[in-house]
Amino acid sequence: MIIAFKENVEGVLLACSELLDSPDYDLVFAENLNELRNKMSFSGFDDDVKIVGFKPAANCSELAIRILGKRKGRMFQRDPDVEKYIDFVLRHSSCNPVDLVYFLCSCAGNADQLYSGKTLTGKRYYNYMRDVTRAYQRLCMFARPDFMNGLLSVKVDSPHRIGDMFCRWLAGKNPDLPVSVVEKDIAWIGNGHYLGLEHFATVRSSFVESLSFSREDDEIDQLWDAYYDSQMIENRRNKRHAKHVQPKSSASVSDMSRRDRYKVERGIANCTLDSFNI
Repeated sequence: MIIAFKENVEGVLLACSELLDSPDYDLVFAENLNELRNKMSFSGFDDDVKIVGFKPAANCSELAIRILGKRKGRMFQRDPDVEKYIDFVLRHSSCNPVDLVYFLCSCAGNADQLYSGKTLTGKRYYNYMRDVTRAYQRLCMFARPDFMNGLLSVKVDSPHRIGDMFCRWLAGKNPDLPVSVVEKDIAWIGNGHYLGLEHFATVRSSFVESLSFSREDDEIDQLWDAYYDSQMIENRRNKRHAKHVQPKSSASVSDMSRRDRYKVERGIANCTLDSFNI
Protein backbone atom coordinates (compact mmCIF):
# COMPACT_ATOMS: atom_id res chain seq x y z
CA MET A 1 0.00 0.00 0.00
CA ILE A 2 1.21 3.49 -0.86
CA ILE A 3 0.32 6.83 0.68
CA ALA A 4 0.52 9.56 -1.98
CA PHE A 5 0.50 13.08 -0.57
CA LYS A 6 0.77 16.60 -1.89
CA GLU A 7 3.95 18.56 -1.23
CA ASN A 8 2.39 21.09 1.13
CA VAL A 9 1.64 21.46 4.85
CA GLU A 10 -1.74 19.76 4.71
CA GLY A 11 -0.42 16.88 2.63
CA VAL A 12 2.50 16.27 5.00
CA LEU A 13 0.25 16.28 8.08
CA LEU A 14 -2.29 13.96 6.47
CA ALA A 15 0.51 11.61 5.40
CA CYS A 16 1.79 11.61 9.01
CA SER A 17 -1.69 10.72 10.27
CA GLU A 18 -2.02 7.84 7.80
CA LEU A 19 1.50 6.57 8.47
CA LEU A 20 0.94 6.51 12.23
CA ASP A 21 -2.12 4.31 11.65
CA SER A 22 -0.31 2.11 9.10
CA PRO A 23 3.47 2.18 9.68
CA ASP A 24 4.18 -0.37 6.93
CA TYR A 25 2.88 1.83 4.13
CA ASP A 26 5.26 3.41 1.63
CA LEU A 27 5.25 7.11 0.81
CA VAL A 28 5.33 9.09 -2.40
CA PHE A 29 4.82 12.83 -2.90
CA ALA A 30 3.94 15.12 -5.79
CA GLU A 31 3.33 18.79 -6.39
CA ASN A 32 0.12 18.17 -8.34
CA LEU A 33 -2.05 15.33 -9.64
CA ASN A 34 -0.40 15.24 -13.06
CA GLU A 35 3.01 14.71 -11.48
CA LEU A 36 1.52 12.01 -9.25
CA ARG A 37 0.01 10.17 -12.22
CA ASN A 38 3.36 10.26 -14.00
CA LYS A 39 5.12 8.83 -10.94
CA MET A 40 2.52 6.11 -10.51
CA SER A 41 2.60 5.09 -14.19
CA PHE A 42 6.41 5.03 -14.15
CA SER A 43 6.54 2.86 -11.03
CA GLY A 44 3.69 0.58 -12.14
CA PHE A 45 1.79 0.86 -8.84
CA ASP A 46 -1.60 2.16 -9.92
CA ASP A 47 -3.55 0.12 -7.38
CA ASP A 48 -3.58 0.30 -3.59
CA VAL A 49 -2.74 4.00 -3.51
CA LYS A 50 -4.29 6.27 -0.91
CA ILE A 51 -4.19 9.89 -2.10
CA VAL A 52 -4.27 12.67 0.51
CA GLY A 53 -3.80 16.43 0.53
CA PHE A 54 -4.77 17.27 -3.04
CA LYS A 55 -8.22 18.55 -2.04
CA PRO A 56 -8.54 21.02 0.86
CA ALA A 57 -10.41 19.03 3.46
CA ALA A 58 -8.49 19.23 6.73
CA ASN A 59 -7.89 21.70 9.52
CA CYS A 60 -4.11 21.93 9.65
CA SER A 61 -4.04 23.35 13.18
CA GLU A 62 -6.09 20.47 14.58
CA LEU A 63 -4.03 17.95 12.63
CA ALA A 64 -0.76 19.39 13.92
CA ILE A 65 -1.97 19.23 17.54
CA ARG A 66 -3.26 15.68 17.11
CA ILE A 67 0.04 14.48 15.60
CA LEU A 68 2.60 16.56 17.52
CA GLY A 69 0.72 17.87 20.55
CA LYS A 70 0.98 21.40 21.89
CA ARG A 71 4.31 23.14 22.31
CA LYS A 72 5.39 23.68 25.89
CA GLY A 73 7.71 26.57 25.13
CA ARG A 74 9.92 28.21 22.56
CA MET A 75 13.68 28.06 22.27
CA PHE A 76 13.59 31.46 20.57
CA GLN A 77 10.77 33.98 20.60
CA ARG A 78 10.70 34.29 16.82
CA ASP A 79 10.44 30.58 16.08
CA PRO A 80 7.31 29.94 13.97
CA ASP A 81 4.45 27.65 14.93
CA VAL A 82 4.37 24.05 13.72
CA GLU A 83 2.49 24.79 10.49
CA LYS A 84 4.87 27.53 9.40
CA TYR A 85 7.82 25.38 10.48
CA ILE A 86 6.70 22.63 8.09
CA ASP A 87 5.98 25.17 5.34
CA PHE A 88 9.46 26.71 5.62
CA VAL A 89 11.19 23.33 5.68
CA LEU A 90 9.31 22.21 2.55
CA ARG A 91 10.54 25.31 0.74
CA HIS A 92 14.20 24.43 1.35
CA SER A 93 16.07 23.28 -1.74
CA SER A 94 17.46 20.20 0.06
CA CYS A 95 14.22 19.04 1.69
CA ASN A 96 12.84 15.57 0.97
CA PRO A 97 9.13 15.57 1.96
CA VAL A 98 9.13 11.80 2.57
CA ASP A 99 11.98 12.07 5.08
CA LEU A 100 10.18 14.99 6.71
CA VAL A 101 7.06 12.86 7.24
CA TYR A 102 9.13 10.13 8.88
CA PHE A 103 10.82 12.69 11.12
CA LEU A 104 7.51 14.19 12.24
CA CYS A 105 6.18 10.73 13.06
CA SER A 106 9.35 9.96 15.05
CA CYS A 107 8.66 12.96 17.33
CA ALA A 108 5.97 10.81 19.00
CA GLY A 109 3.61 13.66 19.78
CA ASN A 110 6.29 15.99 21.14
CA ALA A 111 6.30 19.21 19.09
CA ASP A 112 9.25 20.59 21.06
CA GLN A 113 11.55 18.10 19.32
CA LEU A 114 11.15 20.15 16.14
CA TYR A 115 12.97 23.04 17.77
CA SER A 116 15.28 21.47 20.36
CA GLY A 117 17.92 20.15 17.95
CA LYS A 118 18.66 17.20 20.26
CA THR A 119 18.93 14.81 17.31
CA LEU A 120 20.93 15.21 14.12
CA THR A 121 17.78 14.99 12.01
CA GLY A 122 15.95 17.50 14.19
CA LYS A 123 18.89 19.89 14.03
CA ARG A 124 19.06 19.55 10.22
CA TYR A 125 15.40 20.40 9.73
CA TYR A 126 15.59 23.26 12.21
CA ASN A 127 18.51 24.67 10.21
CA TYR A 128 16.44 24.25 7.03
CA MET A 129 13.71 26.35 8.60
CA ARG A 130 16.18 29.03 9.68
CA ASP A 131 17.86 29.08 6.23
CA VAL A 132 14.53 29.73 4.51
CA THR A 133 13.57 32.37 7.08
CA ARG A 134 16.83 34.23 6.54
CA ALA A 135 16.53 34.02 2.75
CA TYR A 136 13.00 35.43 2.91
CA GLN A 137 14.08 38.25 5.20
CA ARG A 138 16.95 39.12 2.86
CA LEU A 139 14.50 39.44 -0.03
CA CYS A 140 12.27 41.73 2.01
CA MET A 141 15.24 43.91 2.97
CA PHE A 142 17.33 44.04 -0.20
CA ALA A 143 15.17 43.26 -3.25
CA ARG A 144 14.46 46.51 -5.10
CA PRO A 145 11.32 46.48 -7.32
CA ASP A 146 11.12 48.64 -10.44
CA PHE A 147 7.97 50.53 -11.38
CA MET A 148 7.34 49.85 -15.05
CA ASN A 149 4.16 50.69 -16.98
CA GLY A 150 2.04 50.68 -13.84
CA LEU A 151 3.50 47.37 -12.61
CA LEU A 152 5.82 47.02 -9.64
CA SER A 153 8.16 44.24 -10.72
CA VAL A 154 11.32 42.62 -9.39
CA LYS A 155 13.51 39.73 -10.51
CA VAL A 156 14.82 37.57 -7.68
CA ASP A 157 17.22 34.67 -7.38
CA SER A 158 17.04 32.40 -4.35
CA PRO A 159 18.08 28.77 -3.83
CA HIS A 160 14.81 28.15 -1.97
CA ARG A 161 11.18 28.26 -3.13
CA ILE A 162 10.16 31.56 -1.55
CA GLY A 163 9.19 33.69 -4.55
CA ASP A 164 5.45 33.40 -3.83
CA MET A 165 5.98 34.33 -0.16
CA PHE A 166 7.85 37.47 -1.17
CA CYS A 167 5.18 38.35 -3.74
CA ARG A 168 2.44 38.17 -1.08
CA TRP A 169 4.53 40.39 1.21
CA LEU A 170 5.18 42.89 -1.59
CA ALA A 171 1.50 42.95 -2.55
CA GLY A 172 0.54 43.64 1.07
CA LYS A 173 2.99 46.54 1.22
CA ASN A 174 1.60 48.00 -2.03
CA PRO A 175 -2.17 47.31 -2.04
CA ASP A 176 -2.83 50.02 -4.63
CA LEU A 177 -0.56 48.53 -7.31
CA PRO A 178 -0.20 45.24 -9.18
CA VAL A 179 3.11 43.60 -8.28
CA SER A 180 5.11 40.80 -9.86
CA VAL A 181 8.02 38.68 -8.68
CA VAL A 182 9.94 36.91 -11.43
CA GLU A 183 12.22 33.95 -10.82
CA LYS A 184 13.64 32.24 -13.90
CA ASP A 185 10.66 31.19 -16.08
CA ILE A 186 7.97 31.58 -13.39
CA ALA A 187 6.31 34.76 -12.15
CA TRP A 188 3.87 35.46 -9.36
CA ILE A 189 1.33 38.28 -9.67
CA GLY A 190 -0.05 40.00 -6.58
CA ASN A 191 -3.06 42.35 -6.59
CA GLY A 192 -3.84 40.80 -9.96
CA HIS A 193 -7.36 42.27 -10.08
CA TYR A 194 -5.75 45.45 -11.44
CA LEU A 195 -4.69 43.40 -14.49
CA GLY A 196 -7.90 41.40 -14.86
CA LEU A 197 -6.40 38.35 -13.13
CA GLU A 198 -7.01 36.63 -9.82
CA HIS A 199 -5.83 38.45 -6.70
CA PHE A 200 -2.79 36.12 -6.59
CA ALA A 201 -1.78 34.25 -9.72
CA THR A 202 1.12 32.23 -11.09
CA VAL A 203 2.07 32.87 -14.72
CA ARG A 204 4.97 32.47 -17.10
CA SER A 205 7.67 35.12 -16.84
CA SER A 206 7.14 36.00 -20.51
CA PHE A 207 3.69 37.33 -19.58
CA VAL A 208 5.21 39.82 -17.14
CA GLU A 209 7.87 40.81 -19.68
CA SER A 210 5.10 41.60 -22.17
CA LEU A 211 3.52 43.94 -19.61
CA SER A 212 6.77 45.68 -18.67
CA PHE A 213 8.43 46.04 -22.05
CA SER A 214 9.98 49.43 -21.24
CA ARG A 215 11.31 51.13 -18.19
CA GLU A 216 10.59 54.84 -18.00
CA ASP A 217 12.63 55.63 -14.90
CA ASP A 218 16.07 54.52 -16.15
CA GLU A 219 17.14 58.13 -16.59
CA ILE A 220 15.94 58.99 -13.08
CA ASP A 221 18.01 56.14 -11.59
CA GLN A 222 21.07 57.22 -13.53
CA LEU A 223 20.57 60.83 -12.42
CA TRP A 224 20.29 59.73 -8.79
CA ASP A 225 23.47 57.61 -9.07
CA ALA A 226 25.37 60.58 -10.53
CA TYR A 227 24.14 62.86 -7.76
CA TYR A 228 24.96 60.32 -5.04
CA ASP A 229 28.46 59.77 -6.42
CA SER A 230 29.09 63.50 -6.67
CA GLN A 231 28.15 64.11 -3.03
CA MET A 232 30.05 61.16 -1.59
CA ILE A 233 33.10 62.14 0.49
CA GLU A 234 35.68 59.37 0.16
CA ASN A 235 37.42 59.92 3.52
CA ARG A 236 34.09 59.58 5.30
CA ARG A 237 33.39 56.14 3.90
CA ASN A 238 32.76 53.51 6.55
CA LYS A 239 33.45 50.37 4.57
CA ARG A 240 32.91 48.07 7.54
CA HIS A 241 29.46 49.49 8.22
CA ALA A 242 28.59 49.45 4.51
CA LYS A 243 29.43 45.74 4.31
CA HIS A 244 27.19 45.13 7.30
CA VAL A 245 24.11 46.86 5.86
CA GLN A 246 24.71 45.55 2.31
CA PRO A 247 26.12 42.03 2.88
CA LYS A 248 27.64 40.01 0.08
CA SER A 249 25.07 37.24 0.52
CA SER A 250 22.30 39.66 -0.53
CA ALA A 251 24.03 41.02 -3.62
CA SER A 252 22.27 38.62 -5.98
CA VAL A 253 18.66 39.23 -4.91
CA SER A 254 18.14 42.14 -7.34
CA ASP A 255 19.98 44.34 -9.84
CA MET A 256 20.03 47.32 -7.51
CA SER A 257 21.44 45.26 -4.65
CA ARG A 258 24.15 44.01 -6.97
CA ARG A 259 25.01 47.59 -7.96
CA ASP A 260 25.04 48.75 -4.33
CA ARG A 261 27.32 45.90 -3.30
CA TYR A 262 29.68 46.76 -6.15
CA LYS A 263 29.99 50.27 -4.70
CA VAL A 264 30.75 48.83 -1.28
CA GLU A 265 33.58 46.67 -2.62
CA ARG A 266 35.03 48.95 -5.31
CA GLY A 267 34.19 52.39 -3.98
CA ILE A 268 32.38 55.28 -5.61
CA ALA A 269 33.09 56.42 -9.15
CA ASN A 270 34.82 59.75 -9.64
CA CYS A 271 32.04 62.22 -10.24
CA THR A 272 31.45 65.96 -9.74
CA LEU A 273 28.50 68.27 -10.21
CA ASP A 274 29.94 69.03 -13.66
CA SER A 275 28.48 65.67 -14.67
CA PHE A 276 25.04 67.28 -14.65
CA ASN A 277 24.72 68.68 -18.15
CA ILE A 278 21.49 70.55 -18.52
